[in-house]
Amino acid sequence: MEEEVLPEENKTPKKPKKRKKKEQLPTISNRCKNCDAPLNLDQAFCPSCGAKRMYNRLNWSNLTEDFVDRFLNIENNFLRTFFALFNKPEDVIGGYIDGMRKRYLSAFSYFAISLTITGLYTFVFRKWFMTDDMFRQGITATDGVDVKGTVEATKEMINWVFEYQSILTFVNIPFYAVVSKLVFWNYKKYNFIEHVVIYLYVYSHTQIVASILGILFMWSSVAQIVISSLLMFVYVGYTAFVLMRLFDLTIEKIVLKTILFIVVFLILSILFFGIASALLYKIGVFDTFIEKMKEVQKNQKALKEAAKAVKDSLQVDSVKQLAKSVKDTLLLFGT
Repeated sequence: MEEEVLPEENKTPKKPKKRKKKEQLPTISNRCKNCDAPLNLDQAFCPSCGAKRMYNRLNWSNLTEDFVDRFLNIENNFLRTFFALFNKPEDVIGGYIDGMRKRYLSAFSYFAISLTITGLYTFVFRKWFMTDDMFRQGITATDGVDVKGTVEATKEMINWVFEYQSILTFVNIPFYAVVSKLVFWNYKKYNFIEHVVIYLYVYSHTQIVASILGILFMWSSVAQIVISSLLMFVYVGYTAFVLMRLFDLTIEKIVLKTILFIVVFLILSILFFGIASALLYKIGVFDTFIEKMKEVQKNQKALKEAAKAVKDSLQVDSVKQLAKSVKDTLLLFGT
């Protein structure tokens, strides 16, 4: 039998196949895209600025590769700088001051990384771990102490410090440099700006270490209190270690310089923060905190008065009860 042929109009039309879009690869240029210097085809890096030549479009693979290369590679500048600052800070800081700018991270680059890590730690800590229970552990609940009010006031103060941490840092580093320049007035090795560089590295390094420890022990409120309490001592000790290596001092000299540094620092701090606090108070920055502290004091006073009234009432009732018992006993024996 002959096969029946369907008419053309009854045939189901085939859907046209979608054409795959061709990936648009970046054009391989014979000039550097960063500094416009000429490049040979076999050059993977620009001989002028050192930038890597890119052959593929940006994707998750090369983005991850770039992150690992910059921050996790043992040969990169960040880790090299981080580890060198523990045992040979004179190579990092002294080298940067002397003009060696490629081997280690610059002072401001290291400072920027420290602000990033500290900001990450601060955000996570405030968002998920800074609870009322953490503060209650450091406050003894005794008679006359308004625990709730004290917790709120403490949180208010810590939030203020976190909020203005970057500004406080920018003020503190030149302040430390001024004190350091006064303490080392008889050493002409470094000028004021170079002292600023020293404290940029010192502050950045201690903050990175403290933030990493804070992140690792974020689950423990006790660990957070210990780290915060020891941070100032660590900062002073590490600063003394760095200055000893930079100025090639003996242990006796660095101990004397550290004591002198603390004395000068306290004198200038009282003057500086006294003036700064007066200005901040005048413009109303501390109004909220002062109102909170006044409320806490008011609540504490009310609690003390209430506790005293209850105590006096209990004493009067006890005396009355005792007198009644004695009277009943005498009546019993008298009958």
